[in-house]
Formats: sequence, C-alpha cells, structure tokens
Amino acid sequence: MANDQSGSRSVLAKTISYVFHPLLIPTIGLWFIFNSRSYISFIITPELQNALYVVVFIATFVFPVLSSILLLIMGRIKSLEMESPEERRIPYLLTAIYYSLGYYMLTTKVPLPEQINLILLGANISVVLTMLINIKWKISAHTIGIGGLIGTLLGFGHQLQVNVINELILAFLIAGLIGYARLRLHAHTQSQVYVGYLVGFLCEFLLFVFL
Repeated sequence: MANDQSGSRSVLAKTISYVFHPLLIPTIGLWFIFNSRSYISFIITPELQNALYVVVFIATFVFPVLSSILLLIMGRIKSLEMESPEERRIPYLLTAIYYSLGYYMLTTKVPLPEQINLILLGANISVVLTMLINIKWKISAHTIGIGGLIGTLLGFGHQLQVNVINELILAFLIAGLIGYARLRLHAHTQSQVYVGYLVGFLCEFLLFVFL
C-alpha cells in the first residue's frame, strides 16, 4: 500500500511538472494578461492576441522542445528530464537563442503595449540567467518560470493599477504545486527551488518597477 501511494504521488508530481512546464509559462502569462480586464484586453484585437499566442508558443515551447528531442536522438542528452547540469547546457543555450529571436521579432515588427514587451523581455532575461547559473548550479527552471509569472502579475497590477488578486491566488497555488512536484521527484534541493522562485520573480517584477 505504501509503495502504491508513493508511486501515485510520483505520477502526480510528474504530471504537475509537465502541465506547468517552464516553457509553457510565457504563453500562460499572456493568457493571464489578456484576461486581466485591463485596457490591454481591449486595445489588442482578438486576431492579434491569437497571433501573439502562436508566435510566443512556437518560439518559447515548440522550438526548444523539438531541439531537445533532436539532442536526445543524437545522444547528446540521456532523457528529456536532463537531470544533470551538463545535459542542460546545450538545450538552455538553444532555448535562450529562441527566446531572444522571438523577443526581437515581436518587439521590432509588431507595435505592442509596453507591458507586453516587458513580459517578453523578462522571460528572455530569466532564460539567459537560468543558462548561466546552470553552468555551476542546477537551479530549478520550473520555479523560475512560475516566479516570473507571479512577478509579472504583481508588476502589471502595480503599474496599471489593475486588481489581479484572483490571478495571483491561482498563480501562488500553481507555484506551490510546482515546488511540491520538484521536491517530490528529487529533481532539486530546497535551495534550488526557492532561489528559482526569487530569480524568476525579480526578472519580471523589477522591469515593471524601473522601466
């Protein structure tokens, strides 16, 4: 019975890790912003919102995932979980490149509100920092992602004076689930999880405060 419960919890933890994968957070963040009842929800047409979803999803999820699958086929990584910092270096570098290209394309080719540009810039910075920190230390990319979402919501609400309390409650619940999952799977230590929250949060929140 104990083994069954342990196995069920591990399955739950893996499911949480996949559903709230850090590569999905930029797309999820856009969804939060477009449904925030702010002026951005009205000045960006549904057609442009859908186009942004597609571009962001491809640049921040599809390309990185396809690259990781290719690296797996080539034998450069042992699994898609990439358990060691060494395995994560090339995938993180490629992800940083994809994020940078996506940010450049959207911010130079499409007239977007400043807040959207800040969200994309913060995501780009967080990926670069994840890549650099990973050279010496296996920080949690999962908690960096959800920490960035919380920083985005707080910064966005503060800058535009928008009530995002419901969104924040949901984001904090997701953050708790992610932290539980990463610790349950022994993917990270507590310090790697907590520092990840902090790094992700600061990457987004400080941009909204100072820019």
